[in-house]
Amino acid sequence: MKGVEFLRNIYAAAGLSIKPKTYISRIEMLKEIIRAWGMDPEKILVKEALREPHRTAIHPIPGEEEQAKILAKALKEMLRNELLN
Repeated sequence: MKGVEFLRNIYAAAGLSIKPKTYISRIEMLKEIIRAWGMDPEKILVKEALREPHRTAIHPIPGEEEQAKILAKALKEMLRNELLN
């Protein structure tokens, strides 16, 4: 027998768990990437909401799909600016 520690290392390497794995949504992932690039994703969402006031009157909080599109567009612009400069 190789010992308890050997088996513990095998189980740890296999990634077995009794807890459910945390799921990170697309929006949260985009927010973390944007934060890593040094920008504030909340400011981007607020700026976009204030840009077109008719949308904010009808839908005060944009849906998840809309937020994901806005954040993805901002990330593309940041990457484009970084690559061109």
